[in-house]
Amino acid sequence: MKECVQLALLGKGKTKTNPTVGAVVVKNGRIIGRGYHSGYGNPHAEIEAMKDASEPLEGSDLYVTLEPCSHYGKTPPCVDAIIENKIKRVFIGVVDPNPDVTGKGIDKLIEAGIDVFVGFNEELCASIIEDFTKGVLRKEPYYTLKIAESLDGKIATKTGDSKWITSESSRTYVHFLRSISDAVLVGVNTVNKDNPRLDARMIDSDVNPYKVVLDPHLSINMDTILTNEYSDRLIVFTKHEYKKAKELRERGAKVFIDESEGERIDLDFVSKCLLEEKILNVFVEGGSETAGLLIDAGKIDRVYFFVAPKIIGGKNAITSVGGDGIACIKDANELKEIEIKRFEKDILITGKLNDYKEYIVKLTDKVRNRCSLGL
Repeated sequence: MKECVQLALLGKGKTKTNPTVGAVVVKNGRIIGRGYHSGYGNPHAEIEAMKDASEPLEGSDLYVTLEPCSHYGKTPPCVDAIIENKIKRVFIGVVDPNPDVTGKGIDKLIEAGIDVFVGFNEELCASIIEDFTKGVLRKEPYYTLKIAESLDGKIATKTGDSKWITSESSRTYVHFLRSISDAVLVGVNTVNKDNPRLDARMIDSDVNPYKVVLDPHLSINMDTILTNEYSDRLIVFTKHEYKKAKELRERGAKVFIDESEGERIDLDFVSKCLLEEKILNVFVEGGSETAGLLIDAGKIDRVYFFVAPKIIGGKNAITSVGGDGIACIKDANELKEIEIKRFEKDILITGKLNDYKEYIVKLTDKVRNRCSLGL
């Protein structure tokens, strides 16, 4: 199953609102086929693994990280192909977290006389589809926040200078994180001040995530890289149908008008629109107020804090997280599943603020308990 997980990760950043899934076919104790879901609308992992098989499939075993689908979507049901190819046994990591289909694929396989075993490396298999799980349960994208800050929590000096606080290896890893995201989200001040590319060029990736800009007054500079070179990958949220919106659309950008009351962009509206655009993984890069806005709203699911061993100081230097914040320490957002890594002299602290893995594991246990062939 660990091999299946490694295969699944190859699809990260390419499957849009579909889950990342990996599968292998085993016969006589040997892997004879491997596959993963390589892109939205492409064949699912099980199909790819069976197509890759170097021997006849009849009587073989299929291992897959996620319950095979039993419904028509962009592709036909995987369970039908499994049955047609006379697979003998199917080993499933976790069940599909979508309440509309949970367990249906398993039931269909059992009805066809296939031995089904549910619940292998559940924690690991569940961890690679937390984004998908949030999407089907809460109908909004999975938000990951990246912060690059000094030891005293600053992301820029009092003059606004910020290049570069962290090391080149830290920035290279950020480009990798962009490459496995559907979109990179920033506030308009970041665009106008830094003129960023928000791509993954440092790792030579051909993945070019969408660039999402929160811009209430549509003050975006029309001479930036995003509004020109990457305008066809640009998505802007603003509060009114300003004249500039027409020009942005003519350049290929998408402009969404948030008609809710107040000066700030409604993040529920943003989430709804992004999911409709098949954007599931959103990588938030700033600035301070944008980070604070999303944290205050409870939208951030995972964080990556890159901390450089530098002290900037100054009460007017920009802090990493703005927004309204909390009044009492007991209400502070506390990370779960914390990991710490080193990048040259920098320290990376990562962890989760929201956990969807536990839901999948518990759901898998329920299905396993009612499955006559469950382990």
